[in-house]
Amino acid sequence: MPNVAPYPYVRHRPEHTLLYEVIDHHLPEFSGHLRSQDNPPPAFVLREFHEYLRCGRLEHGFVRVKCTDCKNELLVAFSCKRRGFCPSCGARRMTDTAAHLVDHVLPSIPIRQWVLSFPWPLRLLYAARPQALSRTLQIVLRAIDTHLVRKAGLRKSQHACSGAVTFIQRFGSALNLNVHLHMLIPDGVYVLQHGKPRFHRTTAPAIEEMQHLMDRIIQRITRQLLRDGLLIEDVDQPYLDLTLDGGLDQLSAASVQYRIATGPHAGRKTLTLRQPGMESTAPSPKPFTVARDGFSLNAAVSCQPHERHKLERLCRYVARPPLAIDRLSVADDGKLCYALKHLYATGITHFLFEPLDLLARLAALVPRPRANLTRYHGVFAPNSRFRKQIVPRRAAPSTSCTDQKTPQVDSPPPARSHGMTWAERLKRTFEIEVTTCVLCGGRLRVIADITQPQLIDKILQHIKTSRAPPAKAPTKQNTAPSPRSVAS
Repeated sequence: MPNVAPYPYVRHRPEHTLLYEVIDHHLPEFSGHLRSQDNPPPAFVLREFHEYLRCGRLEHGFVRVKCTDCKNELLVAFSCKRRGFCPSCGARRMTDTAAHLVDHVLPSIPIRQWVLSFPWPLRLLYAARPQALSRTLQIVLRAIDTHLVRKAGLRKSQHACSGAVTFIQRFGSALNLNVHLHMLIPDGVYVLQHGKPRFHRTTAPAIEEMQHLMDRIIQRITRQLLRDGLLIEDVDQPYLDLTLDGGLDQLSAASVQYRIATGPHAGRKTLTLRQPGMESTAPSPKPFTVARDGFSLNAAVSCQPHERHKLERLCRYVARPPLAIDRLSVADDGKLCYALKHLYATGITHFLFEPLDLLARLAALVPRPRANLTRYHGVFAPNSRFRKQIVPRRAAPSTSCTDQKTPQVDSPPPARSHGMTWAERLKRTFEIEVTTCVLCGGRLRVIADITQPQLIDKILQHIKTSRAPPAKAPTKQNTAPSPRSVAS
């Protein structure tokens, strides 16, 4: 009996999702609204939406994959590869980044996640000026590195240092703009002994140590902002010198404060659904968490050296995309309803958006070009003298002359300097063996990239695939909010 793959590849068809319908139907109106402003947002914001509408659509090009035995063909559409809100490309990047970190960067040592959140004014500042966030990140990492060196009983003069892989997340759970830092840092430091790096492990941070570290970070960030002229000293209280002179800044300001950005209700708080009886519930204290003046520092999650699967799940979490398709639905009154993954302490379960306001929220999440969202520091930096000696060893490259696009399932992964292929990514994440034919169990191989419009039309007409995108208005999908919820 042929060895047929139990989970065959199926195109995800973004044109049938609610998010695609909303953007496709309301993007012309949203674009007109932005262009009518005195200072419209930069072109890369609207380009993100237009590229998303082409992502995963066979009409805009695809790859032909053919079985070597039964000649069955499979069409794989191109992706937009954008960094904003595309769920498909965000999931691809999440899987690729997590696999790269676990396989080729993070050694088998205890790793702890440090999460630093900022007050609302700083979130808006860092979204508008990524260079200011880069200087803040250096301050934070130096403070944590010094803390770990002293906790290990060592000194900087001994060339002891730690490392960090930092993910700059720009979103919150309610699709709001929330610039914060997720830092994967070892529970210990490296020191060079006899020409080889030796790891000195440290214990988990105590609350008193985290409070002292938080005070030092806030003091240094304030000093840096004053030096850069971004924070103005006042008799009563220092304030940020930040002028919102662009359309993107206006959208960002509304998103940071959970306010409506467009339409007749612009400036009002975003509508929410709450669970009755929880309005006065006080938030419970979190372990390994300290907060002060709008700043919050958390170090509760850690992975031991043998917990590589847990570490990969953690890497996927910190590299996840901002939007989950299955949490978006249409409420009874026609508004778009986005469900929270975890209940807020105030009882909020859902956020309600008008279509144009949802597009404004997504526009605020689009990162500026040439602003890296993943940073490597310390022993994990590319130019570190420690990195080559501490990173996991790569598998030896295969000497076989077989096609590298169709590796055997039972063969070890070859050494590579690039990201995972789409076949490797699907297999690692969803256990989908896309290189195996679903009909006969034979091997699939890529035979052509189809990009010419006339050839695309001919192939799609041959397989009776309609080119027309859905033109209907958004319909009710998923499950409506519970009738027990109340709007606020």
